[in-house]
Parts: sequence; C-alpha cells; structure tokens
Amino acid sequence: MELHVKDIVKIWNNGAASLVAGQEGLMRRIEVFDMMEQPNIKPWLREHLLLITTGYVIRNDKEALLNLIRDMNEVNASALAIKTRFFEDFPKEALQLADELKLPLFFLDNNAGFVELVFPVMTAIVESRSNIELDTRYQIGKENKSELDNRLFFDLINRKITQPEEAEYRTASLQWPSEPVRVIALSLETEQNSFLLEMKKEQQTKAISRILEKNHIRNAVICSKEMCFALMGISINDTLLDIIVNDMIQKTVEINNCACSAIISNPLSDYLKLADTYQKLKEGFHIRMIRKQQWQYIFLDELQYDRIMLHISEDTEVHQFIRCKLGPLVEYDRAHDTQLLETLEALIQNHNSRKLAAESLFLHRNTMVHRINKIEEVLHCSLDDTEIMEQLEFAIKMKMYAH
Repeated sequence: MELHVKDIVKIWNNGAASLVAGQEGLMRRIEVFDMMEQPNIKPWLREHLLLITTGYVIRNDKEALLNLIRDMNEVNASALAIKTRFFEDFPKEALQLADELKLPLFFLDNNAGFVELVFPVMTAIVESRSNIELDTRYQIGKENKSELDNRLFFDLINRKITQPEEAEYRTASLQWPSEPVRVIALSLETEQNSFLLEMKKEQQTKAISRILEKNHIRNAVICSKEMCFALMGISINDTLLDIIVNDMIQKTVEINNCACSAIISNPLSDYLKLADTYQKLKEGFHIRMIRKQQWQYIFLDELQYDRIMLHISEDTEVHQFIRCKLGPLVEYDRAHDTQLLETLEALIQNHNSRKLAAESLFLHRNTMVHRINKIEEVLHCSLDDTEIMEQLEFAIKMKMYAH
C-alpha cells in the first residue's frame, strides 16, 4: 500500500500541522522521513522523502530556503514540513515557489511535540511497506524512537548540532530529560565488548531504561558499539544514585555475561556540552585499562589528574623524552632478556627505596644492587642524583599513559 502526502494531511489534521502551499502535489509518494537541521541538506535529500525541520539554520537566509525547495523538487522528494517559530516573517516567495513546483509545504504547530508530529508518520510509513496489524503500532513507535534517540545522540557528540535552539527543540521533541543532566556510561570489560553490546543492544537499552523508570526518573538510553549511556536529571541524592548505578552494572553483567564498570559524569548545563563529556568518559575507561585500576564505578571528577597526565603524554616532545630517557633500557632488556626497566619502575614506585623495590620484585639484595649498577651503566647516570630520578620518574609516568 502506497503512502501519499494526502495521507499525511489526514494524519496531521488534529492541528499538528497545516498545508500552506503545494496543494497540487498531494499525490507525491512518501517512503521515508527525516529530521535534519544542517545548513546544506542537499547531499541527504532523496526521492519520496518527507523532510521535517525547524528551519533554524536558514531562518535568516531566504535564498537558502528557496534552494532547499528547489533541491527537494529536483530529487522528487515528497514534502517539506517546517516550524516557523524562528522566522520573523516567512518568505512569501517560498510559498509561491512551492505552489509553482507543486511541492507540498506544511507549517508545523510550534508547540507540537514529538508524539503528535512524528510517531503517526513513522507508523504510517512502516505500515505502508507491509501489512502491519494495528496492535503493533506502539512497538513500532518505540523502536523508531530508539533510532531517533541514537541519531540525536551521535549528532550531539559529533558536534553536528551547534545552536542551543536546535538542541533544545530536538531533545524536547524526543522527551529527553531537561537540563541540567548527568550521564552514566557503562563499559564492558572484555576484548569482545563491542560485539557483545551490539548483539544485545536492544535488551541492554530497555533494561537500563527500566531501572530509571522504576525510580521515576526521566531518561534517554543510548547503546553504541563501545558503551551504553544513560542520560538523566540530577535531582536525586547520592544514596539513590549509588543504588541505581550498581543496579545498572549488575543488569549489564547479567545481559552480557562479563564484567562491567561505570563512570558518572559531572552535571551538564546544556546538551551542547555532551561532546566534551563523551570524550572525557572514553578517556576515563581508557585510563582504567592502561592503569589497571579496579574501581567498579567512579565519578569523572576523580579521574581529572589521570586525564591531565593522559593529555600531556600525547605531546610529541613527551614521546621523544620517553624514548630518550628509557629507550636504552628497553633496547638492553630486549637484547639481553633482562628486566632493567621493570626494576627502575619498581624503584620509583617505592620512592627510591632499594630495599622495598627488591622486596616487591622478590629479589635478593645483591641482585638488586647488580641491576641498579647495570641501569646506571646503560643510562650513563647516577640514580643517587635527585634531578636525574625526577626526570626518570616523569618518563616512567608518561610511559604508562602513552601506551
């Protein structure tokens, strides 16, 4: 069964939208819909597309709006549905052009939300592709909302959304929690974590969302190939937060049959800061791995020192410094099957106490003395020199983060 623009007119006849131009194009076929806010939408336009947009990025550019209508007609798109809240005066030329090209143009109700506008359209498109029974409509809506949640999340973390108004509109349309928000990130501790989380993504998303809903917390849950993210408000106490995070970890372990850890972000005052937070969360899990840390969950603030060290270690000059100071030991160990670098690391970790370093490595005192002498010989320095030891300690620390 084909879906046409005339069918969308009926779906939106509850006041969600009104047809203002292009009435002669009501028989244009609709196969897909999309919500886009990019300045240049043309590369993403396609045949039989119903485009829904706030028009924010072209609100002050009449020619861009006219070009959008021309481009849509050129690819035989279905219709344009636009909110006018950001337009002082919607260009009459756009209405005239839509009429001329017989491209249906809708004005969306500025107060209409996601449910009124998009869910009925999604359901109609899916039903037009196959004979879906009426009692499956709700499930269709839920599945498509999950897709839109994911798309919005990745638009935000990839900085494709730059205007606060667009972020506010799209998050509100999908009924995401109001700002300020907190992100709880979950990561699996297995080499196959991407595969496992991808295979059980739907089950994982529903389970985490259910935990939050059980506690009457508005949320949005997004599972990527790497991690699962739960976005929630910040108006809960620390005791409840602890319970929720532990429940999330336990449920994730049950679903994926492997260990899991979590990081709790700082509060975000607006969704445009999600990209920075996402990067910090990824760094946090990377630090846990390279430093072999054992926490089950942690607040992002507690990793600030580690993150600073990680950023310093990425500097090219720091890499050169590490090679200069430690490279000779690495080469000597490789050539002679020794553990001089490991011995130096133990010495530094034990605050230059040779006795404690020997005990940590289960070495006899004489063996430790021999290794210290060999390190000094290879590096052409004295380990009794305070400045030398400070430089070696810095190189050792940077090496841990640079791996």
